[in-house]
Amino acid sequence: RLTRLVPRGRITGPLRAKAADGPEWLAYLSRCAWCSSPYIAVGVVLARRFVPRIWQPVAEVLAFSAVAGLITEALDA
Repeated sequence: RLTRLVPRGRITGPLRAKAADGPEWLAYLSRCAWCSSPYIAVGVVLARRFVPRIWQPVAEVLAFSAVAGLITEALDA
């Protein structure tokens, strides 16, 4: 879910706009799901390891959000 949210989500739009003003590599990572996914994965692993009590509810919300998105896409098809 995070790899879809970062480059395309409305909620992350302001962060992408700020990244566009920064270094070229950061602007590129903020727009490309495939390119940003390894870095997002590292962040997820670190969050799970070092702050599991905080990460667990966040992970659950993201998982339910992804499932809801998949159901919506399937019903629209």
